[in-house]
Amino acid sequence: MEKVTPKKKSKSGNKKVLGGSLVALALIIGLALLSMFIEKIPNGYVGVVYSPNGGVQEDTLGQGWHLVGLFDKVTIYPVRMQTVNYKDIQVATSDGKSVTVDFAYNYSIQPDKVVDVFNQFGPIEVEQIEDSYLRTRLWDAGRKGIAKYSVIDTYGEKSSEAAVDVQTLFAEDIKGLGFVVDNMTLGVPKPDESTQAAINKRVEAAQELERKQIELKIAEAEAQKKKIEAQGVAEYNEIIKASISPEVIQNKWIEKWDGVMPKATGSDQLISIPMDETAPSQP
Repeated sequence: MEKVTPKKKSKSGNKKVLGGSLVALALIIGLALLSMFIEKIPNGYVGVVYSPNGGVQEDTLGQGWHLVGLFDKVTIYPVRMQTVNYKDIQVATSDGKSVTVDFAYNYSIQPDKVVDVFNQFGPIEVEQIEDSYLRTRLWDAGRKGIAKYSVIDTYGEKSSEAAVDVQTLFAEDIKGLGFVVDNMTLGVPKPDESTQAAINKRVEAAQELERKQIELKIAEAEAQKKKIEAQGVAEYNEIIKASISPEVIQNKWIEKWDGVMPKATGSDQLISIPMDETAPSQP
């Protein structure tokens, strides 16, 4: 039986495999290194570049991919509207009632002001600015704005007016850093138990007053209606009375007369009936 001798791998084949592995490894390393120099800026944001050696760069990065230095750091800021909600912010009304209010608003940062924001707060995420600085400034604006309204006003139609006042104060306070505020809304205030009880009584009193006013208007309308009806009847009677004359009465009597002579004669009779003097006398 013929003995089969296994073939040995050639040195050239081994070199090809090794070369291919080295190329793949180099490619992976190259991509990893390249990623350290690439920064992606999302749509609606701009990036501020900071390096330990060169400080803050005045030129910001727009939307897309950008090459940056190895030691550069990029902080992004929104330049399109962002929505922020704050829960349970306590403020006081003009009548000394403490209420808890939810606030919601939209904001953005002016593109030419993002470097100023970075210089003010440093390389922190914008969410941290929302939860600290912006929240504090909004609380101050809410305290000043709502202090002009009673607790009932914040529940009723003046709620939107109070929101405008708070937004005006808030926007004026933070615009120096480039923040633009829009569409401020106030949630329904949440008072303590004693304040809620007082509100309920006042609402009930207002509802009772409104009910009585409605009843009064209905009564006045009914009285006016009856007055008009009575006046109409009186005027009708006057017209009828003015239109009746002896001739009219006699004509009506004749229309209904059955031909039988009335027994009452003389000057006291109601209707004067002419007698035929030439008629023959009865035997």
